[in-house]
Amino acid sequence: MIASSRWRKAIASIVCLMVGSTLSAATTFDKVEYLPPKVEGQKQSANPVKGQIVFDKEKKLVVFRDEKSQTVVSIPYDKIRSMLYEKSAKPRYAEAILLSPFFLFTKTKKHFLTIQYTDDAGNGTFSVFHMDKSNARDIANTAEAETGKKVEMSEER
Repeated sequence: MIASSRWRKAIASIVCLMVGSTLSAATTFDKVEYLPPKVEGQKQSANPVKGQIVFDKEKKLVVFRDEKSQTVVSIPYDKIRSMLYEKSAKPRYAEAILLSPFFLFTKTKKHFLTIQYTDDAGNGTFSVFHMDKSNARDIANTAEAETGKKVEMSEER
């Protein structure tokens, strides 16, 4: 009886430590691409940067890190003006031509999160993130919960 009581206390304290450390840690999502803005004078924008998006509760920052864990974009929560989640769908023409006409009945879907914010110089700017379908809704919900700002939803059918 006494031994089982000790085990229960030990397990309870381990669970409390795990939950406490999880609550204070930053929330990280993989399978995200940062789409750099098109530079004036160039025909096309730079290639997407693969990495992860991090919502840091303690520093109150949205951070995008590339695959080498280097910070590419850092956005303070209080500088965010608006956020938009977009889901676009386009027919699969190439697959229909190359593989099977049945692909005309399916669509490819892409998920984007656009964050409008004010930079350090006071200018309005934005960052666009392409998200994987497996975590797109979770990222949008976390962005809304962490920043306290509403994420507008736009779904193209």
